[in-house]
Amino acid sequence: MGAKTDELLQELINTQGPLGYARLAHEHESAITTAAVAALVVRPTTVSLTTIWNGSNVGSKSLVIDRIFCHQLISGAAQAFFNMWYCLHTNMTEPTNNIITLRGTGDGRESDVSTVFVDADATVKDDGWFPCGLPGEVEEVGTTIPGASAEWECNGRLVVPPRHGISLHVVAGTTAEDFTIGASWWRTQL
Repeated sequence: MGAKTDELLQELINTQGPLGYARLAHEHESAITTAAVAALVVRPTTVSLTTIWNGSNVGSKSLVIDRIFCHQLISGAAQAFFNMWYCLHTNMTEPTNNIITLRGTGDGRESDVSTVFVDADATVKDDGWFPCGLPGEVEEVGTTIPGASAEWECNGRLVVPPRHGISLHVVAGTTAEDFTIGASWWRTQL
């Protein structure tokens, strides 16, 4: 193939589908909690470690979730396993807090705090929680030194339309394991 054909193919790859257009628009953001919060030892129900709400008007841009990630800040057990969980909320009401300090773009832009809200330790509706990604393992004993982390690259398989939300939590073998958790997303019109 010639150089022009290669360029055309690369342009198609870069702009194909909603993720490609979002990348061109530079509308990628991330959020992560900052406080160490104890993992649950049962399936989450109405408590979220973090909730991300799309406050855009109906018909506007959706949040196409790129990845979900967590980081263990404190370990209290000799060995424990953990996994991330998510819950998608339909027609969710605006969270009571919008913690803008949890946000970032990765490219130096200001986060769009006018339409996407991030709340920590929110009470949410149990719309069905699901584990995601591969389980992680912790082996540090009783330490405040940060340890394991996990990531699930969902690559757009989860979508948060306007006026909907996503909640995240961590389930582990013991509540002595404390985590932060977050997600990255592309804001794009679907």
